[in-house]
Amino acid sequence: MLSKGVKVTIAGSITNFFIGTFYSWSVFADGLIYDLNWSKAEASLPYTIEVFIFSIMMFFAGRFQDKIGARKGVTISGLITGVSFLLCALHPTPLSLTFFFGILYGTGAAFGYASVTPVAMKWFPPEKRGMVTGLVVMSLGAGSLFWPPLLNFLIETFGIIRTFLLWGLLLLAGILSMSRLISEPNDSLPEKEAGSSAARLELKKFISQPIFILLWLMMGLSCGTGLMVVGHLVQIARVNFHMEVGYLLVSFFALFNTLGRFCSGLITDRIGYYRATFVAFLLTLCSMLLYLGGGGLLALLPGTILLAFSYGSLYTSFPAAVAELFGLQDFGAFYGLLFTSVGIGGSLGPFLAGYLADIYGNYNMTFVLGIAASLGALFFALVLKNVLRKKQQLHLQEYI
Repeated sequence: MLSKGVKVTIAGSITNFFIGTFYSWSVFADGLIYDLNWSKAEASLPYTIEVFIFSIMMFFAGRFQDKIGARKGVTISGLITGVSFLLCALHPTPLSLTFFFGILYGTGAAFGYASVTPVAMKWFPPEKRGMVTGLVVMSLGAGSLFWPPLLNFLIETFGIIRTFLLWGLLLLAGILSMSRLISEPNDSLPEKEAGSSAARLELKKFISQPIFILLWLMMGLSCGTGLMVVGHLVQIARVNFHMEVGYLLVSFFALFNTLGRFCSGLITDRIGYYRATFVAFLLTLCSMLLYLGGGGLLALLPGTILLAFSYGSLYTSFPAAVAELFGLQDFGAFYGLLFTSVGIGGSLGPFLAGYLADIYGNYNMTFVLGIAASLGALFFALVLKNVLRKKQQLHLQEYI
C-alpha cells in the first residue's frame, strides 16, 4: 500500500508530465504551418508568449496555492489547460492561439507546476526533499521525450484541429483525475486569510533581501544561458560545426535535461543546494568553452550533454535552496518570484543569440556571452556564500 506522500508525488509527477506538453509546441507549429498555411513567425508566437506568461504567473499561482491549497491549484490547472486546447480547435487563428495557448495555457501550466512541487515536499523530511523535487520536476522534461511522437502521429492521422480537440480532452481528464490524489499533510495547512497582510509584508521583505537578489541573478543567468543555446541548437550545429545533426541534439538535450533534474535531486540531498548549483554553473561554463573551441562532434555532443544536464539540475537545486533558506510556508510565492528570472533570461537569451548570429555570421559571440553569464553566476554564488556565512555568524553571536 502506497503512503499518502508517495501518492501525492506520483500525482504531481503525472500532472507535470501533462503540463510538459508546451515543450512539444514545435510539433503543433509544424501542423499549423502545413495544415493551415501559417508562417513560421505566426506559428512560433504562441509558444514565445506562453514561456513568458508561464514564468510571470508562477508567482501568482504559487501565492494562490500557499493560501488555498495545492489541490485547487491543480484543479484550476486542469480546467484552464484543457479548455485552452479546446478553444484552439474552435478558433485556430494566429491571434486566437496567441491568447488561447500563449496566455491561457501558460497561466494554467503555472498553476499546476507551482502547486505540485511544494505539496510533495511537505510530505517528506528535509533530507529527502531534493529527491522528491527531482522526481516531480523530471516529469516536466520527460514530456519533451514522449509527447512529440504521439502528437506527430495524431496530427498526421487526424489533422491539427482534431488533435487540438483530443489533446484538450486528454488534459482535462488526466490533470483533473490527478488533482483528486493531491492532499496536504495535517500539520501543513494553508494560511488563513487573516494572515494575508503579514504574508504580504514578508514578501516585500523577501524581495529586498540580498539572498533573494543573488539567487534571482544566479537563476536568471544560468537558466537564460541554457535557453539561449537550446533555442538555436539546430542552427549552431549547422553554422558553427557544419553538421546536420541539430534535431538529434535536441533529443539528446531533452534526455539529459530530464536526467539532470532527477540526478540533481539525489546530489542535492547529499551535498546541499549550494554545492549542487555551483557544480551546475561549472558544467555550463565547460559546455560553453567546448562550443567555442570547436572540434566537430567531439565538442558538440559533450557540450550539449553537459549543458542539458546542468540546465535540468537547476530546476531541482533552486527549489531546494528556497525551501532550506525560507521554509515551505510561503514556498509557492517565494519560488514563483524567483522563477520570474527564468522568464526574463529565457526571453533575452534566445533573442540575443539570434541578434549576435545575424551580426557576426556565427554563434561564437553567443558562446562568449554564455561564458560571461556562467562566470557571473559563479561570482554571485561566491557572494551568496559570504552573505550566508556572515548571517550564520550573526545568529551565533545572538545565541551566545
